[in-house]
Amino acid sequence: MTRFYPFLAIGLLAVALAACNQQKSASEASRDTAQAQQDANKDVAEASKKASGQVDDAQQKLDAAQAKAAADVATANAKAGAKINDATTDATKAERDAGGNLADVQSDSFTKEADARYDVAIAKAKADYDVAIEQCKALPSDAQGSCKDTAEADLDAAKANATKQRDDARAAAKNLKQ
Repeated sequence: MTRFYPFLAIGLLAVALAACNQQKSASEASRDTAQAQQDANKDVAEASKKASGQVDDAQQKLDAAQAKAAADVATANAKAGAKINDATTDATKAERDAGGNLADVQSDSFTKEADARYDVAIAKAKADYDVAIEQCKALPSDAQGSCKDTAEADLDAAKANATKQRDDARAAAKNLKQ
């Protein structure tokens, strides 16, 4: 009997192999094909749904990244705009300060020039007065008094004119600072 089991196993195996290669009936093949198509359609639908979800997730991430990038650009533009405004303000202030400094220097220069012109005018008036007095001394004594009076009047007029010119120049120089 022990010899019989191996032959029985070989026989069953041969029957099983023969049954696997049998042709299916048309109705079984059609039913199996329809089932396979349903399974395939179901698999495709599930894959499409999964892919659609992944695409939606990716689109949301893309939209969020674009929104963040746009916000970052807006922030950078705002900061750059603020820096440009600050730089423009600083430049304008520096220009105004430089203009103010220039005005101060010009004003001081004009004031010094006015004082120097005044000193020259006074020195010339005194020199003219001294020359006139010497000329008066050469005149007869009765004419010397009126000659000296004229020389003193000319000296006073020259001093008054020099003072007015100096004061006008100082006022103009002062206006430069304002």
